[in-house]
Amino acid sequence: TAAASAPCTNAAGAQAQVGAVWNQAQTTLGVPLIKAPAATLCYVNTTKYKKSGPYTIAFASQGPTNSWASSSDAYVRYVAQQDHVKLDYASANGSAATQVSNVQDLLSEKPNLLIVQPLSSGVQAELHRAAEQNIPVVVCTGELPNTNDITATVNRSYALQGTIFAQWIVKELGGKGEIAMISGIAGAPTAEDQYQAALAFFKTYPGIKIMTHQYDNWSETQAKTVAASILVQYPNLKAIWSDSSFTDVGVAQAYTAAGKAIPYVTGDSSNAFLRVAKQYNMKFALSAYPPEQCGQAVGVAVRILQGKSVLNQVP
Repeated sequence: TAAASAPCTNAAGAQAQVGAVWNQAQTTLGVPLIKAPAATLCYVNTTKYKKSGPYTIAFASQGPTNSWASSSDAYVRYVAQQDHVKLDYASANGSAATQVSNVQDLLSEKPNLLIVQPLSSGVQAELHRAAEQNIPVVVCTGELPNTNDITATVNRSYALQGTIFAQWIVKELGGKGEIAMISGIAGAPTAEDQYQAALAFFKTYPGIKIMTHQYDNWSETQAKTVAASILVQYPNLKAIWSDSSFTDVGVAQAYTAAGKAIPYVTGDSSNAFLRVAKQYNMKFALSAYPPEQCGQAVGVAVRILQGKSVLNQVP
């Protein structure tokens, strides 16, 4: 049976709030403004989930597989402590299959709410089971398609992130040149949705030639290996579109080791990359993908359990 979604209102207000985020990001990068894509946005009435505290919130984490993910987990624990929330934590260690099993175990403990940091859509069936049990679900740093089972998603827009990086590359290259694309974990929404958004934008500029698309599991070491192979196969690359500063560090290491000029790069921001970029005077475009998002999801979760309305898509 289909889980009943909570009443959703004021779609125009929600769309306007998300549109403002798009405009701010594009203005900051100095690229032409394009309208945020149409989406199902609204404010969710959560009165059916209202209950007295203290609250127990389950968190199905992707796991501390890199420094970003470790920071994410640490902030979740901090916010839970500040909000006097009992946190049931499970790490998937980067495995989508493990995460499905983790969610099953977490739901068996009957938490007041479930937060998921999805590694794949394979977790969908378990989220539907949660919704049938009237356990609200909040997704963070990821997107899943069936919003009827999800009360709210806290996430930087992948469509925005992938598109503005593509816009910047097109602007810098004057609409033509050879590029490569490197994504994180194959199958993970964080990687695939950004890639598809960028690909859709690049297709409107036939002068941009995408020579290859590869994955590096958001690992600096793997990124260096991938980039070292790419620079040999495609020596005329002008830019590398990526979704991560981990990739950018690996690219910088590979190109400098080979004595080659580093192409333009894109990705999220990190202190490690900014130091490398300054050292090698790199040309880049970064946009924050803050690890605090899952901590923000804890705050959204508390509002839900207090019966207060929340945005279904928190930018």
